[in-house]
Order: sequence, then C-alpha cells, then structure tokens
Amino acid sequence: MKFLIRIFISLFFLSLSFTPSVAQELNCEYFEGEWKGNKKGKGYSGEISVIFENNCKYEWIGTKGLVTPGKLKIKKNNKMTYKNKAGSRGKVKLEDGTLTFRNAFTGNNYKVIVKKK
Repeated sequence: MKFLIRIFISLFFLSLSFTPSVAQELNCEYFEGEWKGNKKGKGYSGEISVIFENNCKYEWIGTKGLVTPGKLKIKKNNKMTYKNKAGSRGKVKLEDGTLTFRNAFTGNNYKVIVKKK
C-alpha cells in the first residue's frame, strides 16, 4: 500500500512539472508602437497601420490618412475588446504576434489583421 501511495505522489508531482505556467497578463505597454496589416470588409479596405500610444489608445491609419481613433480594453484572462470613434466595437484576439480586430458587436462585417512592425 505504501508503495502505491509513493507512486501516486511521485506521479502527482511529475504532472505538476508539465503543467504550463500561468500566462502573463497583457498590459497596454505590450501594444505600444506601430502594427501593420490590412482591413477587409465594409468601409475602408486596404493597408492599415494601428499605432498604439499609452493607455491602450490607438489610431487606425489607412493609405489616405486617419481612419479612426479608438481604445483597446484588456479584460480578465487577456480577453480584449475595442471601441472606436466611428461607433464600431468588437473583439480583439492576439495569436502568434498577430492582432485581429473583428466588429463582432456592430455588424460583424470587417476584420483588421495587423502584426507589430
């Protein structure tokens, strides 16, 4: 019986060592700077830059100038949403260094996909 308990305890501690660590919480500083990519869908479509400043405020800039300013909001477990001055709001996903804005709450008719420059 003691042998089985030792095996169980050993396996338990070994399994802990393979558990990924808790992911770091995102903050506004991570996004600061210029992100480049494109916007597809309704409204402006084409190349776009997203320039983040402090407090998660950003500007979407197209080939002809400012498209709209807005703000990113980071929630628990790194879930993110955005709202911009054009009235659009939606979800933001960060995967493999790529940010994807989707206006999930206001039409679901465009996507902005950018990578940090």
